[in-house]
Amino acid sequence: MIKRSVKNSILLFLFTAYIIIYKLFIFSNYMKYSEMINVSFLIVLLSISIFFLGFRKCKNNYMSQNVTQVVLVYLMICFVLMYGLGLFTGFLKNAYSMSTANLLSNVFAPILIIILIEMFRYVTIWANRDNKIVVVLYALVITIFEIAISVRSIPLNDYETLFRMSATIIIPVIIKNAVMTYLCYHVGYKVPLLYRLIMDIYIFIVPIVPNYGEYLQSLFLITLPLVIYINAFTLIDERNQKVEHIFTKSNFTLLDIPVAVLIVVLACLISGFFPHFMIGIGSESMSPKINKGDAVIIEKPKKDQKYRKGDIIAYQKDKHLIVHRIVDIGKQEGKTVYITKGDVNKSADSNAVMRKQIRGIVRIRIPVIAYPTVWLTELFYG
Repeated sequence: MIKRSVKNSILLFLFTAYIIIYKLFIFSNYMKYSEMINVSFLIVLLSISIFFLGFRKCKNNYMSQNVTQVVLVYLMICFVLMYGLGLFTGFLKNAYSMSTANLLSNVFAPILIIILIEMFRYVTIWANRDNKIVVVLYALVITIFEIAISVRSIPLNDYETLFRMSATIIIPVIIKNAVMTYLCYHVGYKVPLLYRLIMDIYIFIVPIVPNYGEYLQSLFLITLPLVIYINAFTLIDERNQKVEHIFTKSNFTLLDIPVAVLIVVLACLISGFFPHFMIGIGSESMSPKINKGDAVIIEKPKKDQKYRKGDIIAYQKDKHLIVHRIVDIGKQEGKTVYITKGDVNKSADSNAVMRKQIRGIVRIRIPVIAYPTVWLTELFYG
């Protein structure tokens, strides 16, 4: 009889080896057929895992029902927020064809991949619930696989693209899989499968999608599983503590609404959808009025906007947005120009600012809250 540790090692090795082969050979040479090759491999891998580890029936139906209701409610809230936001940002026609034949063609392989991954997750995790290290290893290799099939290549020498890719693809995939593993460990495969069939497949079948950009989309993909995790953790912890919990609508307090609204408002401010937008300050040039790590809310220019000495403006210079004070106003070739200076700097900025460069006037300062963003920017860009 082969020991379970050996069986786990074989399964982990097979999955890891396939990921390497996929990235080095299959994707580059057989990209057209890569999805069906992935499906075929996952069918074989799931079959081997069931043969090695068996298929254990989940007996946690009561908790699964409660967590399912949590997931459904927050999915509904998420879609209401996404499409409600689309009323302000506009909508785009779905890039995927809505014809029946093309729709089936688009969703067939992704649905199969999701089902096979979640069943593999369930089989391997429930066979190893007494060994959390092995559970983590399976979660890790599944996450790496999903990143591998989602990312064409990782540009290690292009920090800006790497940061963008991390924010919009890699981090959401990591968080999603961490939460799906947690849910699978406690309530079985049905809840993670339900979540993924809705969130990962809806983009193929809806006729229009909100036009709010990939960063805001990633915010939803990061926030939603975390909110579900927090609520599921509360239910599961109460159950483990022998506290009888009956799921009701009162589980979702009035506090959930302003929290959700706050998240969307902050995202809109950062993304620049409102007449105001928010940026983080990465230098001390405006101290002590505005310090490094503060965030400022900037009012976009209005028609016939007038700027005066003393106004703190945000203006574009190359690819950078600079926040400095207007110290003088003059003329160059018949056009109005603005001389700016950081409050702490000894001399004015070397180049005059043209009106077309100005992105707005600073209206509100919020201390400290942008420090994490500033730190990450310095980490990636030096």
